[in-house]
Amino acid sequence: MSLVHDDSNNLHPGHLACPGCGEVIGLKLVLQAVGKKTIAVVIPGCLGIIIGPYPFSTFKIPFYHTAFETAAATAAGISNALSAKGDEETTVIALTGDGGTSDIGFQSLSGAADRNENVIYCCFDNEAYMNTGVQVSSSTPELAWTMTTPVGKTGRKKNMVEIMAAHNIPYAATACSCFPDDLRTKIMTAKKIKGTKYIHILSP
Repeated sequence: MSLVHDDSNNLHPGHLACPGCGEVIGLKLVLQAVGKKTIAVVIPGCLGIIIGPYPFSTFKIPFYHTAFETAAATAAGISNALSAKGDEETTVIALTGDGGTSDIGFQSLSGAADRNENVIYCCFDNEAYMNTGVQVSSSTPELAWTMTTPVGKTGRKKNMVEIMAAHNIPYAATACSCFPDDLRTKIMTAKKIKGTKYIHILSP
């Protein structure tokens, strides 16, 4: 495994993730790969808690904390504003969970993909609404236990990667925080491509 020098980290220590959280490991890897010239969009899911309460933040890059359902639209707006200013170097990345992607934020994401907005969209999939007590999402696997499916979920998990690929976007990929080099490589690949890039990150 390659080592990344600490100067490349865009995440301060002392974040508010739960102990053993796979999502924050993936977040750290993603922020390493996108580099310093980045603006992030975050919604009020787990990541909104991890970054810390106002006026503090564990991010070393600028970020915009938007409404749950508008991550993709907000990222698209920032990207277009940068383009209007002639800034084609700053990366705009949306950092959301499975609830904010496959459920609440799906309309916004589908619209951005349809317009091929120049953003990287990362879904950190921990397969339920973990931040509010482990409720079922459309990304929860069949038969899985949650507070709202105590005898197991009926119905299969929504395949967001296939759905996003059906939008004919230039890049869609899967990753997992347990394969750090693979995840970083996919983010760095996405940075080189213009248009909507979707990366689905399993976050156990």
